[in-house]
Amino acid sequence: MKNNFYYIVIIIIGLVISLVAFIGIKFTENIEAKYWLPRGLNIVEIAGFFMLLMNGSFIKTKYFRIAQGIVALILIGALIKILHWEFYGVTGNLILTISFLGIMATYFLSFLKKPIKKRLDYLKLAWVLTRYSIGTLIFLHMISREYDIIPTILIWLAILGYCIQEYKNKRLFE
Repeated sequence: MKNNFYYIVIIIIGLVISLVAFIGIKFTENIEAKYWLPRGLNIVEIAGFFMLLMNGSFIKTKYFRIAQGIVALILIGALIKILHWEFYGVTGNLILTISFLGIMATYFLSFLKKPIKKRLDYLKLAWVLTRYSIGTLIFLHMISREYDIIPTILIWLAILGYCIQEYKNKRLFE
């Protein structure tokens, strides 16, 4: 059995959390439901991202090593901001913004090198570009959090496309 089983279970749990929270928002006065709706969506997005990453070809390329280095820069930038170091305002924001742009550029270059591009590849590229660009704009307080739903919808389409493709090929739970 592939590890997809565990990812799909986590995705289903996230969807159930989101659905229950949505029902709680629409039909009750429950304040906690507004907290759990985005958390359920985040669970789906993170589990779907890792499922697509582990089953894709990106981790086998040199661009993955570059992306790992950029993720290390993201962690350093976040650490600078969390610790509120005296130069954190400019340096932390600058490191994070450059790192997010670096992730987008790295994945885009990896996408261009692919000889055969399928619909799922385009969805993953659109997700990476929207996740990091919208995330950067939200981080810099240039747009509101409502735009955060766009990459979530794209990752859902990618997850669904991947699962349907693997189910048709009878490889989803091998």
